[in-house]
Amino acid sequence: MNFRSTFRRNSIFAAFAVTMLGACGFAGDEDQVRVTVVEDGETRINPIGTRLNFASATMRASIAKGLVGLDEEGRVVPALAARWIVSDDGLSYIFRLFDARWDDGREITAERVARLLRERFVELRNSRLQHDVSVVDEVVSMTGRVIEIKLDAPHPNFLQLLAQPEMGLFRAGHGAGPMRLLSEDNGIKLTQFEEPSQEEKDGEEEDERWVSLRSEPAATAIARYRAGGAQVVLNGKYHHLPLVDAADISSGDLRLDPVAGLFGLRFIRANGFWAVPGNREILAMAINRPALLTSFPGVSAWQSRLKIIPEALDVEGINAYPDWAAMTMQDRIVFARNHVSRWKASEGPVMPLAIALPDAAGADILFKRIQSDLRRVGLDARKVALNQRADVQLLDEIAPYDSAQWFLKQFTCMKTTVCLNDADSRIAEADAATNLQIKARLYAEIEIILIDHYNFIPIAVPIRWSIARQGQRGFAVNPRGWHPLNPLVGIPIS
Repeated sequence: MNFRSTFRRNSIFAAFAVTMLGACGFAGDEDQVRVTVVEDGETRINPIGTRLNFASATMRASIAKGLVGLDEEGRVVPALAARWIVSDDGLSYIFRLFDARWDDGREITAERVARLLRERFVELRNSRLQHDVSVVDEVVSMTGRVIEIKLDAPHPNFLQLLAQPEMGLFRAGHGAGPMRLLSEDNGIKLTQFEEPSQEEKDGEEEDERWVSLRSEPAATAIARYRAGGAQVVLNGKYHHLPLVDAADISSGDLRLDPVAGLFGLRFIRANGFWAVPGNREILAMAINRPALLTSFPGVSAWQSRLKIIPEALDVEGINAYPDWAAMTMQDRIVFARNHVSRWKASEGPVMPLAIALPDAAGADILFKRIQSDLRRVGLDARKVALNQRADVQLLDEIAPYDSAQWFLKQFTCMKTTVCLNDADSRIAEADAATNLQIKARLYAEIEIILIDHYNFIPIAVPIRWSIARQGQRGFAVNPRGWHPLNPLVGIPIS
């Protein structure tokens, strides 16, 4: 079967988009960069709120610093805070702020920042970071330039949490850089932030460094890059890869971030055959991950996964791999086929597994591979739209920080009805543990419980790609999959 044939119609569309954008060419200048962000849904850029799309999060991080931020290599760096210390027990973070101002000229004080942080932590209880901010016990202003954040339990990755774009602070709609809004004509245009208190010299020219930011569907974004209307494309995912291939983007320009996260099938409904964990295990066994991943054009090193937590976070002495991990693919097929035959003989036919996926060429490739693998063992699948009733949905998420906690919390009863109350209780116990070794061991034991429950079928690490020419200033692939705008034109974060 030729799985790539499913994206021929998208290739035609991409070629049409390139033609339509042919007049968008832009003479390159390293101080003037045009960036387009791929969005499947809402393309409007709005940095206010808690549920930000990628483009909105990118803009917020550009105009509203948090205490710390992420640089182009995904490292935590100073932003509003010049430096910080962490208590030995990991329960207290003390930050000393830079002497700086908001973009309306008002002084940035520890009292105001502490108040804004308290408000923001409350707001973010309705966001992707809802579990993480619950660890914050108190935010206090110690002096005019020092604040302290107290935690209920140690959070080894708390600085990475504070560096998330949602943690950028606005005071009455005013941010503190590192960039400021210049205009909203033909995309969002951002330039260097300068404190209003600084007097401009007579005849001084305005800083000509700027970034233009827009958000659009993948085909349009790729076509814009091909036509020279953008120097950087961000936030590409697995299901857009056939469009990259169809547009003949240079392999040197396609950049894959080495991200950690979850890419697999999460059960959101379990009836009949699929209500039994041992039957959901058959789905995990039947998927031929290497064959599936090599069906995608332009990606030669996509890594498969058989477990929830990345190996780098594993606890020594605890093996969370499924029992069948060492079996050959052929042996897995034989075992699964016999299991399904016995079930059908005693219980009757099995309804096809309804899988919710995007309407995209890459999603079609993924579905056809999974459907083919299931048919080899006597089962079947059908693809449904994201808003239709489904048994499983594709979970494709990047971990915002390096912690087993984040991975496990994607399968709690708050996330899906196919869950285990016992696992939720154990997660709460691990969260409350103050000893980091005990905490890590508890998380590892919970992973085994969830693996055996099979409410999630891991397939691979997530794919996040960007397009940028080699040598693009301020751009680097990184494990966070995050690409701030200010380094692209040489503007420091603080």
